[in-house]
Amino acid sequence: MPITMTSRERLERVLRGQPVDRAAIRLWGVDPLERAARACWQFLPDLVNEFALDSFFNWAPAPPPEVIETRSEDRETADPEWYERVTTLLTPAGDLTRVDLWHRGGKPGYTKKHLIESVEDAQRWLSIPEPGLPGLHPFPARVAEVGERGLVMTGLGQAMYTVNDATGSALWAYWLYDERELLHEMIGKAHRYIMKLVKHYLAHGIGPLFGWVGPELCIPPLASPADFDDLSTRYDKPVIDLIHDAGGLVWIHCHGDMHPVLERFADMGVDCLNPIEPPPIGKLTLADAKRRVGHRMTLEGGIEVGDFQLDDAETVAAKTEAAMILGKPGGRFILAPSSDHSHWPDLSEHIARNYRVFVETGVRLAEY
Repeated sequence: MPITMTSRERLERVLRGQPVDRAAIRLWGVDPLERAARACWQFLPDLVNEFALDSFFNWAPAPPPEVIETRSEDRETADPEWYERVTTLLTPAGDLTRVDLWHRGGKPGYTKKHLIESVEDAQRWLSIPEPGLPGLHPFPARVAEVGERGLVMTGLGQAMYTVNDATGSALWAYWLYDERELLHEMIGKAHRYIMKLVKHYLAHGIGPLFGWVGPELCIPPLASPADFDDLSTRYDKPVIDLIHDAGGLVWIHCHGDMHPVLERFADMGVDCLNPIEPPPIGKLTLADAKRRVGHRMTLEGGIEVGDFQLDDAETVAAKTEAAMILGKPGGRFILAPSSDHSHWPDLSEHIARNYRVFVETGVRLAEY
């Protein structure tokens, strides 16, 4: 089949399991319509434009008005390269505080103190009134700006992840056993707002693509597959059903070993699962993933992003070729790295060269 489709057509068709002219190829976290936030990253949007790669373009409305007062303060640390950001939520039941460490040079940050550290903190969080609904007028402008270059993706929160982010994974793990009813109360609160928000979006013609991250925090080894069913699927499936009933599509990101939970994503109706990380990250190979769910769900990924730093160009080319050979049969495949580039504040020439090798090899082998 000759290459005849626009990127928008190709992505929508591959997500719906329809024939396409070539395998889609995407660099996650790269917006080819924007200047990169750091000069060394500009190589990547230029690469996307040079090879007309496929892109999901993010859209989110302006946040609704605050329902509680929030205060933020930056504090110096003993290390001049790092500073603390203290965020305080003045809830009706008392204050909640979160402390994050930020690097002045752009390295990934850390959470030093999570928002919720006790049952009393959870009750304060539960006292926060539900936010209002946002205005949506920028969506048509974003769609027009993107045109045929790709699909606009509307980002959603995930109910389980909203709570896990507030507690941190250590307390979350204890509460899986000690405070499970409380977790359900909190997740239910987050879920009800997400459902309200999706209905608002759909009523105003937002779509077709919606996406979220977070399920990776409720899979082995931190949580069991049964926990995933109870705390993730239970709340995600109604959201997916709502989107599907309106003809929409769902993309979900989940790092980690998909081997014990892969079919669960297909069963709940996910249209595209990202990023399908190869071993040794987990036990699941791309060939096995295709065999098990490739006829029911599009798979995106196949290349571990760290390989761009650790491998030479010949190895990256070989891994990319192998991913194409395994991913293309039967369709429903998007070749992509497992993450974006933001954890490299300074993109070295070695990494940039391997990105180019990845793209050139993928494009050469993409056509059906």
